[in-house]
Amino acid sequence: MSFKTILVPVERPKTARPALRHAIGLARDLDAHIEVFQPEVDPALVIPPVFDGLSGIAFAPDLIAQAQAAAAETRAEIKAMIEAVLVEAGAADLPRARQPGFSLSFESAIGATERLVGRRGRLADLTVIARTPLAVSRGEADSLTGALWSSTRPVLLVPGIEDGYVAAARRPERIVVAWNGSAEAARALAAALPFLVQATAVDVVTFDHAVDAGGLARVRAYLASHGVEAKTADVATEGYLLSKVLFDKVIERDADLIVMGAYTHSRVREYLLGGLTQEIIDGAPVPVLFAH
Repeated sequence: MSFKTILVPVERPKTARPALRHAIGLARDLDAHIEVFQPEVDPALVIPPVFDGLSGIAFAPDLIAQAQAAAAETRAEIKAMIEAVLVEAGAADLPRARQPGFSLSFESAIGATERLVGRRGRLADLTVIARTPLAVSRGEADSLTGALWSSTRPVLLVPGIEDGYVAAARRPERIVVAWNGSAEAARALAAALPFLVQATAVDVVTFDHAVDAGGLARVRAYLASHGVEAKTADVATEGYLLSKVLFDKVIERDADLIVMGAYTHSRVREYLLGGLTQEIIDGAPVPVLFAH
């Protein structure tokens, strides 16, 4: 199995640029198609009707027309960003149509971002999204939520515009797998196999005896059956946040990808009490392949 269709949801050209750069590097190396997708919010759903108190005339159509014009302008900006990034990547001659192999297409649709991205992601092998602070853009957060909770496919979250991260023009070589034995972690491990089988170093880590030695041995045997030689370790957090200990391991191993399950607890519990997934989303120093 390999990643042959990569989805890149884009709502704003600037914030999505790192995701597209990363997707181009992967797609070139994997000979894959990139589907750039713009989810557009339906103006009729977000603009309240406005009435003149004397004449009773509704001005909402004018507001909707303005919103549609703004959406068209954003669409044009996204297309211009795509062309600029392709030139930067030395891929200006990349076919602009859906076809097998290294190529790129662009589509847009009107609707709720979470729903649209979730549905699109079901027919992609991988969805690539750049981390973006909510203060800058809510749209990418909605795209990430839709991809993680609705697509049933793996999601690659890459550092965003504020992180200064430079996307590698290839698949990852040194991978750290965060393993807790959950169903989500198992899905992430299986989804990452196209990367794992090509990696030069794979470390599977668990924390504070979440998985015993026998469990780690079974993970190592599973990966070995796919030709992946992995090291395993049980790391003590010693009172530190698990996310910090994981990031320290990533830095120690000079890793360029984290693989882990997302939201092994409910989204409500993570929101109310905090959780590892959100900490990783907020601060991972390298790309993270999630599966839920």
